[in-house]
Amino acid sequence: MNILELSIRCLVRKRAKTILLLSIVFVTACFIYAGWACKSANVQTQTEGKQALGASFRMEENEADRHDRTAEAIEKLGGQNGSVDGSHIEQLESGDWMIWHDNSFETLQMEDIETLAGQEGIAEYNVTTANIVVNPVNFVRIEDPDVDQHSDLLGVSLRGNMEMRLDFDVQNGNIEVNEGRMITAEDKDVCVISRELAELNGLTVGDKLEFNDRKECETSKVYSAEIVGIYDTVHKITPIMYGDSYRSENIIMTDLRFPEKPQGCEGDPLYQYATFWVENVDEYETVKERIRKADIDWKRYDFLDNTGMSDTMAANFGDLDEMSTIILILVAVSGAVIIFLVFLFWLKGRVHEIGIFLAIGKGKAAIIAQMILEGILIGCVSFTLATVCAPSLSKSVADYLVGYQVQQQEEQREAEEGMTGGAGVAEYETKVMGVKTEVTGKIVLLSACSVLGVILAAVSSSCIFVVIQKPKEILSKMG
Repeated sequence: MNILELSIRCLVRKRAKTILLLSIVFVTACFIYAGWACKSANVQTQTEGKQALGASFRMEENEADRHDRTAEAIEKLGGQNGSVDGSHIEQLESGDWMIWHDNSFETLQMEDIETLAGQEGIAEYNVTTANIVVNPVNFVRIEDPDVDQHSDLLGVSLRGNMEMRLDFDVQNGNIEVNEGRMITAEDKDVCVISRELAELNGLTVGDKLEFNDRKECETSKVYSAEIVGIYDTVHKITPIMYGDSYRSENIIMTDLRFPEKPQGCEGDPLYQYATFWVENVDEYETVKERIRKADIDWKRYDFLDNTGMSDTMAANFGDLDEMSTIILILVAVSGAVIIFLVFLFWLKGRVHEIGIFLAIGKGKAAIIAQMILEGILIGCVSFTLATVCAPSLSKSVADYLVGYQVQQQEEQREAEEGMTGGAGVAEYETKVMGVKTEVTGKIVLLSACSVLGVILAAVSSSCIFVVIQKPKEILSKMG
C-alpha cells in the first residue's frame, strides 16, 4: 500500500479529527482569500461637484499618496530643516514645524497625461492648472466692501488651460465668452477676464493686464497678458476657497503656462486636472479599461469617470491595504498555531500506529511525509470549498474594512475642522458607492501558496514529536 492510500485511509478512519482539521483549514483559507482580495480591491467613490463631463474622464492628484510622499520627505530629512523631492521643512522659533510643497511636488506629470491622451479611443484632452493667486499690478480687483480683507490674499486667481473651450466651467455652461475669443493651445501670454472686472477697470479686448508675485509685490518681476476675450457669468462659479481672491469675478483665464510666471515659479507649472474625451460614446467602458492598463504611476492619481465615480486602489484608500496585510498575517499565524496544536494532539494519539510503522521497518522520514500528505489532502479539500465561498466573503470583509476606514476619516475630518474653525478649502462631499473585489487567477495562486505554507509549517512543526524521540521510546509507549 503506497503513502497516498495510507493517508486517505487514515483520514477516513479518523473522521471526527479529520472534520475538525478540515473546518480549521477551511476558515483559514477563506480569510486568506479575503486578505489577498482586499489588497487588490477597487473602492468606488463619488465626489459631489467633481464629475467629469459627458463621455470623459478626469485625472487629479490622490490625497492619500500625497500624504505618503510628504511622510517620506519628512523621514528623509530626519527631523532637520531642509528640502527634498519638492517638499520644504522648517522649524519655527516657536518650536513648531512648518512644511510646504512647491509645484513639482503637487503637479500632475505631463508625461503621464500625454500617455493617457495617446490611448486608442481618446479624441481630445485638456490640462487645467490650479487657481494661482497673484498680485494685480495695473488694475484693481472686485471686493466685497462688507467683508474684512485682513485674512484675504489680496489678489486675483489665474487659471490656465490648454484649451479654454474645454475648461470645466465653460463646458458646464457657467461662463460664456461673448466678446473676443477663447484661448487656444497656440496662445501665449493671453487672458480672458470677467465682464465685471472689465467694467470696473474700463478694460477692452486688446488691453494688457500686469501681474506679479503677491508675496513680493514691490520687488518681483511683472508679467503682462493681453486680453483676448471677456466672459459673462451665467451661473456663479463656486469658489474653491474663501475670500475675494477666489470669487467668480476675480478668476482670470489664461494660457496653460502663464500662471506659473507671476507666481514666481516659471518653468515649474502646477497642473491640477487633466480631462480626456472619448471619441465613441458606445466604447466608453472599453476605453476606460484600456486607459487603466496604461503604464503610469497610478498610485499618484485619482481617475474619475463622467459620473464622478473613481476606482481607487486599496493601497490609496486610507489604511485598507495595510489592514489587509495585517489580516493575512494574523490569519496565517493563528491558523498555523491552531493546526499545529491539533496535529500535535492527533499524533500523540497515534503512538500505537507510529510504533507499528517503526516495528515493520518504516523510517521516520516516511512517517513524517505521510503526516504532511494528510495535511495537504485536507488542505486541498478545504481550499476547494473556500474557493467557492471566497467571492462573497471577500466582498463582505472589504465592505466592513472600507466602512471602518470611512468612519475613521470622518472622525479625523471633524477633529481637523474643530482645530481650524472650519476655515480654508471648501470641501466636496465624497461618498463610497461600493467596493469591487475580484478573485482572479493571481489571487487564487497567492492564496493556495499561503494555505500550503501554513499547512507545511504547522504539520512539520507538530512532527517534532516523532523526530526527537528514539524508536525504542515510541515502541515502549505502545504497551
